[in-house]
Amino acid sequence: MNKRNTRSISVQALWPALLTLLVLSAVVPAYAQDGQVLSLRQCIDIALRQQPQIRASSSVTQVNSALLTQSRSAWYPWISAQGGYTRETNNYVFPPAFSHFLPTGGIPAESNTSYDYYTASVGFNWLLTNFGQRLFAIRAQQQAVAASRYDEQTTKSDVIFNVTQGYYGLLAAQHYSEVAAQVLRESGKHLEQAQGFFSVGRVSRIDVATAETNHANAEVAMITAKNNVDLAMVNLLNAMGVQGASTIAIIDTITPTTQDVGVQDAITKALDNRSELKSLSATEQGIRESERSTLASNLPSIVGTGGYSWAGYHTPMTWNWAIGVGVQFPLFSGFSTYGQYEALKARQHNVQAQMDVLKQGIVLQVKQAGLNLQQAHDSIAASKKALDSARLNLELAEERYTTGAGSIIELTDAETLFASTSAAYIQAIYQYNIALAQLERAEGTIDQGY
Repeated sequence: MNKRNTRSISVQALWPALLTLLVLSAVVPAYAQDGQVLSLRQCIDIALRQQPQIRASSSVTQVNSALLTQSRSAWYPWISAQGGYTRETNNYVFPPAFSHFLPTGGIPAESNTSYDYYTASVGFNWLLTNFGQRLFAIRAQQQAVAASRYDEQTTKSDVIFNVTQGYYGLLAAQHYSEVAAQVLRESGKHLEQAQGFFSVGRVSRIDVATAETNHANAEVAMITAKNNVDLAMVNLLNAMGVQGASTIAIIDTITPTTQDVGVQDAITKALDNRSELKSLSATEQGIRESERSTLASNLPSIVGTGGYSWAGYHTPMTWNWAIGVGVQFPLFSGFSTYGQYEALKARQHNVQAQMDVLKQGIVLQVKQAGLNLQQAHDSIAASKKALDSARLNLELAEERYTTGAGSIIELTDAETLFASTSAAYIQAIYQYNIALAQLERAEGTIDQGY
């Protein structure tokens, strides 16, 4: 599929229009300066650097990567060292069982004499094997890292789509504003014309009243169009994540081209590419590994221990060493392991159901985007013809009214028709570009090249 950057038909002289400005949607924040002229590519690059959602998604991956490092620590021995010094007396009390053998009743003479006592030791504790429990737990965490990376890709695609939608929305709003300005100028000219004709008795007062009404409506439409441009600007800056700038200038790239959309190929591509599906698949695999780890917890664990120690009332101290192996058998855990395994199984079924729902949604998104793209493409040619006819109709109506052959009603109808067909043409081109972006998002290819 051709990317947006290669399209090459632009709407240049589209005179401004009034009426319905599209309410544009976008979401997100980045940095640019007031008045800076940006292309769509530059707007997306700014958003990818500054978007808080991307940073939040990236931090989740960092958390899971750190947890993976933590789980891998189970492969290595835990080594510890300690040391101590005390000053203590050495009075001794015999146990009661020996007291009747001693003339003092088991209570030796007490002394306040104290001694230095030193201790030091270093030891290790190493899990030699727990028959797969450790390995499967590490694999489960590896899948969690993979899933979070796919989630990052999903967030990136959403940001790109939001910026694209906001960008073309601003272009559409600006073109609507140009049409509204053109209609306002024309209505002002027609008002002056009607007033001049009325002053010489060529038309009745109703022509002037009608022209005044049309001019007032054009002023209201111009105010609405300007406000819609401001709203579109706010939406785009929000989508980019811009906080320091209040306005930017963008390059006019509303450029439709012919696209052949093979729906079945697009569906196949989407099911292969969509990061949301890959994330759920990694999550399911991680759950499977957790199930294996849980089952392995029913098997014994073999642990090696060892150490070296020093102790004494003076230096050099007396040394000792020890080394050993221990086995731990989990005989009964109050059905904790069973409950944990059943919970994992239920979660696995939930993820599988989510995958099925997502696949259905992806197929629907691709089909809808394909149909919208085709409709918008066909509408561009039809609306262009309608606009050319409306422009000619307006010129003829102006000539007829100037010569006295036409009425103010005819001229007003021609103005309204021109405004509405101009708006329809702008909307068709806007919808085409958004439909193309929707198709790329549905296929999972919108982030290619970024």
